[in-house]
Amino acid sequence: MSSFRFEQHGSVGKLTLIGDASAPDADYPASLRASVRQAYESDIRVLHISSESGNFAVADNPAVILTRGSAWLEAFAADVLASYRMIEEMRVPTVASVSGMALGGGFELLLSCDFLVAAESSLLLFPEGMVAGLPLAGGIQRLADRVGRARATRFVLLSEPIPGKIAGDLGIATHVVADADLKSTADQLVQRLATGPTLAYGKMKALLRAWSSGGVGAADGINAEVASGLADSEHGKQGAAAAIAALKKGELPSFIEFKGK
Repeated sequence: MSSFRFEQHGSVGKLTLIGDASAPDADYPASLRASVRQAYESDIRVLHISSESGNFAVADNPAVILTRGSAWLEAFAADVLASYRMIEEMRVPTVASVSGMALGGGFELLLSCDFLVAAESSLLLFPEGMVAGLPLAGGIQRLADRVGRARATRFVLLSEPIPGKIAGDLGIATHVVADADLKSTADQLVQRLATGPTLAYGKMKALLRAWSSGGVGAADGINAEVASGLADSEHGKQGAAAAIAALKKGELPSFIEFKGK
């Protein structure tokens, strides 16, 4: 039984966690890996990650994982982290949306995405600190990257829950909306990204990743290489033409729909 399902709808890829979490007879890492590979091999321009129920967790019964010992748990986490890193490194924008609770590895999955649309009633939590464990799939460092060391220490060591309303203020979520508006907001964001300058998005993401790992100096070191060829690309030409037309009218350039990839 699969934990994830990948579907392509035009230029939009949808990666869905089936149910709340991985079912007892499902293999979360293998199912995730296979679905992410499908996304990579497709020609999508944006990936939207969601859960059928709105909740995110890596196991239907976390107690089962906790009883399998360190060697199994560490291998499990390393396998999952490899897929989370693949999501981070995709050349197209990634959007996650959550309406319920995201626990442990489920929260880590959300942190691997470029955008996080959270419902006000959602709840994000690393419970590992309450059971003498720790997030093993990159959650600690990725949370610190978004909220700073002091806040990450508080949320990880004390296992304090983060309500959706607060997640936006802290920079964990990029968008926080009323529960009733979650789907429409996420869909609108996904559709905008699906018609945006995909090549430029990928290059922007590369610079942001370099900055996260090595600061301004690391990003500067690859800046010229990353930017190479962008102005001569089809999207670059479309953008330049739109900008010139707007400036001739005395207007600021506005968002346009880009064709192709």
